[in-house]
Amino acid sequence: MITEKQRRNLLIKRIFRIPLDKFDELDAFVSKLENESGTKTRTLDYAGAWANIDDDIFNDLTENLIQKRQKNRSRIHE
Repeated sequence: MITEKQRRNLLIKRIFRIPLDKFDELDAFVSKLENESGTKTRTLDYAGAWANIDDDIFNDLTENLIQKRQKNRSRIHE
């Protein structure tokens, strides 16, 4: 099994073999990966946000969600 450090070193070696004319493309790709990672982190910031919510309120929000959405949709189409 390859360790994280070994994998990073292999990637660095591969980057050194990439031609200079491909650096812009590589930079764009790495930036895209970093941005996707940031999105995941921002989403996980909300983890546990409802941990202390009252059980009755939580059940009302989850169990009655479909009915509330249908009621709101019917108001829009009237």
